[in-house]
Amino acid sequence: MTVIGVDVGGTKIAAGRLADDFAIERTVVIPTPHGGISILESIAGLVADLQSDAAQPVTAVGVGLPATIDSETGLVAHSVHTGMGDFNAAGPLRDLIGLPVHLDNDANLAMLAEHRLGAARGMRTALLLTVGTGIGGGIVINDAIFRGGRGHGAELGHVTVEADGPPCQGNCPGRGCLETMCSGTALTRDFRAFAEANPDSPIGRLHASSSLTSITGLDLAQAGDADAIEVVAAAGRWLGAGIASLCNTFDPDIVLIGGGVSDAGELLLGPARDVYQARALPPTRRAPLALASFGPEAGMVGAGILAADAT
Repeated sequence: MTVIGVDVGGTKIAAGRLADDFAIERTVVIPTPHGGISILESIAGLVADLQSDAAQPVTAVGVGLPATIDSETGLVAHSVHTGMGDFNAAGPLRDLIGLPVHLDNDANLAMLAEHRLGAARGMRTALLLTVGTGIGGGIVINDAIFRGGRGHGAELGHVTVEADGPPCQGNCPGRGCLETMCSGTALTRDFRAFAEANPDSPIGRLHASSSLTSITGLDLAQAGDADAIEVVAAAGRWLGAGIASLCNTFDPDIVLIGGGVSDAGELLLGPARDVYQARALPPTRRAPLALASFGPEAGMVGAGILAADAT
């Protein structure tokens, strides 16, 4: 069976063609356009590209969206980053692609990949935070993906960690959400704020010579710049505060960090682990905090599993 998994993120759409064992045969990536119809048309184009040289017919497509999807109506109910709201995505996508299409929240699908094949395999209860442009969340409880009463649950990136913190991103009405304190977007903001206050520092000079982003700032941190390391560590401490509350709530067997910012490794996870271990209740601090297995491919793999399971 050949399926296609599509992972729609805040800045890019990644699609992969997966073989029977869910190994990715080929991927294509494009920037994420704004607006529901444009995103659907882009997904259809990526699927057509991946179908064009497939050795076997593609049987189904799975799509992960950075959105809450109403389990009763099948509509995209809300999305911070894509402009979708009360939006019918599944029907038009099926018409555009001409194949069965199955939708879910992107972080739910990343969690599905990790639980079925990755670092959470064999765990009855697990948490995943995907730290990228925003922060998504996936939860496994008693070996099943938790979606809440109508599919809107597990929005872990919108747990408040600073009641009077910065306004959250996109159309989230919150302040001080985990997403706005330690996502890739938050890191870009914090790197630039440091650069403007310290123009003669390596971060400041990088900002003056190019467009400073979370990626270039993380590169500086990984090269050993002390100031960049501290910016990443500050984000990690916010992440750890959120993880402590989540562990007190769910008592997971493992907590995984995925998404593009997870490339920072222990520069992010070390400070997060210190705060989590210091603040979580003793019975719930038992869960190891570790990197997810699939990294940026988790959403594609999970979307492929969704498509295969439904076929």
